[in-house]
Amino acid sequence: MTVLTPAAKMQFFAASGIPLAGGLLYTYAAGTTTPSATYTDSSGGTANSNPIVLDARGEANVWLGAATYKFKLCDSTNTEIWTVDNISAPTSALSPVLSGNVTVSSNSSGAALKVTQTGTGAIFVAQNSADPNLIPFIVNASNNVGIQTSAPGAALDVANNGAIWLSNSGVARSIISADGSNSYYSAEGARSIVLKANGTTLFTINTTNATATIPIVLPADPTTALQAATKQYIDNLVGSTSGLIAPFAGTTAPSGWLLCDGSSLLRASYANLFAAIGTTWGSADGTHFNVPDLRGVFLRGSGTNTNGAIGQSVGTYAADTYLNHSHAITDPTHTHSYTVVAGTNTAVGGSGSAYYSSATSTSTGAASTGISVNTSTTGGTETKPKNYGVLYIIKT
Repeated sequence: MTVLTPAAKMQFFAASGIPLAGGLLYTYAAGTTTPSATYTDSSGGTANSNPIVLDARGEANVWLGAATYKFKLCDSTNTEIWTVDNISAPTSALSPVLSGNVTVSSNSSGAALKVTQTGTGAIFVAQNSADPNLIPFIVNASNNVGIQTSAPGAALDVANNGAIWLSNSGVARSIISADGSNSYYSAEGARSIVLKANGTTLFTINTTNATATIPIVLPADPTTALQAATKQYIDNLVGSTSGLIAPFAGTTAPSGWLLCDGSSLLRASYANLFAAIGTTWGSADGTHFNVPDLRGVFLRGSGTNTNGAIGQSVGTYAADTYLNHSHAITDPTHTHSYTVVAGTNTAVGGSGSAYYSSATSTSTGAASTGISVNTSTTGGTETKPKNYGVLYIIKT
């Protein structure tokens, strides 16, 4: 691509068409008669005389500053030829306006378009004329890029609840967005979200669950409401050891637990539980084993404690018994009246019972007697304390 070179020098002509030798060019601030300097070269270090005296060819070096000018051209006799107001150079303060479709084409190793900002304004702004202030694309003086914001606060700032698409042929594959309440990352089209480090997959979230390829470090003891807990912590808290027995207040066993009802189970189906309790509680054959049957019974610790209490071996049933004991019965003594009949060997009591006597005369009296007493039975069919029924369950 080629472009037309700008005029290297300004040249002016008289009405006859010959160069305006000795002509006078006055430069003022636009709209005034106040002189405004122009310069002899691009550095702006040396101002031209005002008016500028044109050479024999009617030429002069005229470099404009960042101001807007009014030019007045006179001949060598100081007679005015013309005056033109509002003349400016394409500076950063007064930029040219391009309309229509503008194409920048380059066939070089450099940038096709380079924008250099030497002031404090934005480096680049692209805006919608219908809403120029609220919906621009801007690169500000801090090199922050803003979309739908004129004041980006970060290297990339997408405002007004905007979304960033990672797409394929115009179809969104990943969407990053946010609103006033939440931040969102969405994997579209039933795609998984995969977190990688150095090319290694660390964490995957698919449409049904999340799996971690490497362990995620969690605190040993959670202290806040939303803090995750380790498996060890949960195991210690709720008990997940196979063979653990617990009382349960519901009417059916929860997931991962079985009723302690003596059921026969396949060893292969409950390998962990079988490894924990074996056939201690019975087995139907070489492929089955039984869980404890704890219906209607209390549990007692196995072994002998320091106070001498003795519990039976694990899995051994003991029927109810009473501690050997006796009951003392006290008779404060009592008497029975009798009558001795004279001349006989018989004494007659109040009930008419005959008693042997050797008395020779009739007399009356009283004597004590020993009596055996049996207590009557009372109570139910077993000995038990006050109790509530619960389900005993065992962890599989």
